[in-house]
Amino acid sequence: MVKSLRSQLIVVFALCLGLMLLASHGAYAQTAPEAQAPSYSSDDVKAARKEVDGAGSELESFKGKEESALNDDLRLLELQQRLEDIAASMEQIYAELQPRLESIRAREEELGEPPAEGEPEEPQQLKDERAKLAADRAEVNAEIGEVQAVADQARKLAEEVAGVRRTLFRQTLLGRSDLSAENLKAVGHALNREVSELLSKITSWIVFTWSFERRQFLSALSLTLLLGLLFVYGEYRLFSRFTQHDRDEDKPSGFAKYTYAFWSTLLPTVGLAIFTSLFVFFLNNFNVLRGDISKLLTSFFQFVVILFFVGRLASAVLAPKHPRWRLVNVSNGGARVLWWLIIAMTFVNAFDYLAGSVSDVLQSPVILTIARSLVAAVIIGILLVILSRIRPMRTESGGHGAWPRSVSIPLLVLGIALIILPVFGFVGLARFIATQVIVLGALLVTMYLGFLAANAVSEPKDFTSSALGQMLSNRLGLGEIAVEQIGLLCGLLIYVFVLVFGIPVIFLVWGYHIRDIQGWAASSFSEFTIGSVTISLSGIFLGLVVFAVGYFISRWFQRWLDNNIMRRSRMEDGLRDSVRTGIGYLGIIIAAVIGLSVAGLNLSNVALVAGALSVGIGFGLQNIVNNFVSGLILLVERPFKVGDWVVTGTTQGFVRHISVRATEIETFQRQSVIVPNSEFINTPVSNWTHRNRLGRAEIAVGVSYDSDPRQVMAILEEIGNSNDLVLRNPAPFVVFTDFGASSLDFELRVYLSDVLQSLTVATEMRTKIFERFREEGIEIPFPQTDLHIKAPQPVSTEPEETETSEPADEAPKRRIDPDE
Repeated sequence: MVKSLRSQLIVVFALCLGLMLLASHGAYAQTAPEAQAPSYSSDDVKAARKEVDGAGSELESFKGKEESALNDDLRLLELQQRLEDIAASMEQIYAELQPRLESIRAREEELGEPPAEGEPEEPQQLKDERAKLAADRAEVNAEIGEVQAVADQARKLAEEVAGVRRTLFRQTLLGRSDLSAENLKAVGHALNREVSELLSKITSWIVFTWSFERRQFLSALSLTLLLGLLFVYGEYRLFSRFTQHDRDEDKPSGFAKYTYAFWSTLLPTVGLAIFTSLFVFFLNNFNVLRGDISKLLTSFFQFVVILFFVGRLASAVLAPKHPRWRLVNVSNGGARVLWWLIIAMTFVNAFDYLAGSVSDVLQSPVILTIARSLVAAVIIGILLVILSRIRPMRTESGGHGAWPRSVSIPLLVLGIALIILPVFGFVGLARFIATQVIVLGALLVTMYLGFLAANAVSEPKDFTSSALGQMLSNRLGLGEIAVEQIGLLCGLLIYVFVLVFGIPVIFLVWGYHIRDIQGWAASSFSEFTIGSVTISLSGIFLGLVVFAVGYFISRWFQRWLDNNIMRRSRMEDGLRDSVRTGIGYLGIIIAAVIGLSVAGLNLSNVALVAGALSVGIGFGLQNIVNNFVSGLILLVERPFKVGDWVVTGTTQGFVRHISVRATEIETFQRQSVIVPNSEFINTPVSNWTHRNRLGRAEIAVGVSYDSDPRQVMAILEEIGNSNDLVLRNPAPFVVFTDFGASSLDFELRVYLSDVLQSLTVATEMRTKIFERFREEGIEIPFPQTDLHIKAPQPVSTEPEETETSEPADEAPKRRIDPDE
């Protein structure tokens, strides 16, 4: 009856909660905010229309001269980005116009239809308001139409620009170059002219800079060196434990090899890239560089960084001078040959791109760029053929072995393709393939090393025994498990780092521009609507970050309050646990609400969903809600606390944890029993340590009927008073409980300050009682049975006598022990 009544109450409570949430949602919907002043003007739409028309004209001009626009992909990209920005701004204006239109329509619905013919006229004020609303609605509709037209036109033009860029890219790769004898004859003259112009520009800039801008140049150089040294010092302090290893170690671990290879490649390359970028940045800010010199210097620094990166990567993987740190199974001679071949191919490819940048700056003839790319592709092809034919592998006998076929055949095919394709005029395709083989191959190898390093860091034993793990353990006093968890977190961070920085670079190598990647990222994090719900990936990510921050803040406040306030106030452990648990749940709820709000989720929609769910909760999830409510009652009323000795049903033990759903009880056999909280509300619970640990222990004992009861009672009281754990007030006392079947039954009752010691005290006093009774000659009887055996009468064959015979003697009695 009680359970059914409680279930009905839960259903009614859930239904009332749902109705309240629905009512609050309706009230929220009815009290719409006042329309705010728009943050745009009609001039913005007109300017956007004019800019879109100009972009269309510019696109038409590109279409008319596609051959000369092959090198204008960057301008097309800027045009596409500009059109996409216009479309995005129009969408924002459209979003601002919608609330105005909805408010006008809502007011018109409130006014209702105008009176029909023959009905009384409405007041002039209502007529004027109705006319003004109609005029405003027409104006807003016209603005919305104009905005949509501009946005559609901008999107259409942006798609056309993207199509033109794809066409130009296909022509660059698959277009055939004119390699006629007449064009090839002009290569030598164009090359001489380019070299002389390049030397002239560089010499004139150096002379002018040293003569008139020496101070600015030296200032830029000094600032670059200063910041570069600071970066190198910071890098050394933070990552030296990853890059500083004893290279003469006989058996380095996999963790040491992979982490050293990854970080020794990445960190110096990043440092060099930052140093060169800072140098160019400060030279530009001090107005030392001209536009053409800036492009040339940037291209040269890119050439240096790529060559340095590939060299570091090859040294880390092949380790020509340190075979024990080698990551691939190649011989010493094979490692040296591979290193030189890789550096040679990288130098040729990077120099080709450097020379192409020089030609772009000096506006050299296209045939010169084509001829250089042809030579570079053929050289790289020859090197690949050589690479496929060498025998770098280390055999079990220590000799030199050939590549596996899965490696040698692709290398040979690529090398032959790079030699043949330029001969037939496909210079652009050959150049693209050569770049992918070298740069993309180096990048993929680096990412693979990063994954291996992350996997090695995540290994518990390897990270714990590493220098970083030892530092965390010694300086911070962290245990082995904590260090292993930090290693796992570091491994995950390395995975994320490799993916976040590696994938964009792959797209750059494939020919995309950084603005393409930025546009993809912006579109990925922009809002999109599904029905009436607007979802933003950036909002969701920010909401998760806010929730995580709020969660950690609540946990920190929880620990701070427990260690600094409740511990110093000498609060009971059970009360501290209840307060700590309540604050933890409250912090999670607050963090979740703030995170949902930051993510852009309308809390009124959440209230609507919660109202619908509450109905299902009331009918289908009664037990879960019952346990949840019971858990809240236990945390507030505190009928027992953590550490109490409780008995419920057939379970008894110590309370170890109280949550909102269940309570953990540890039995005396060290078994954890999870008891639903509703059991503590629905059934009686015995708590031995509810208010304090004061308790009583009873020791029952029986003596024979030959014993003196008063002597027994005196001995028992003496033994009770002699125990140090027994309280003197109330004093121990003895009760003569019963006349047993075979004994006089007594019970010694003592009070203890800690009832948890009752078993120890009872054991000690029983031992003393046995010893004392033995000394006093008092018998502790045990149940016994008297068995009487009567012999049978012999059957007589003689006739009966008239006189009564004497009775036969009774058989002797024997006491039988019950154990027989």
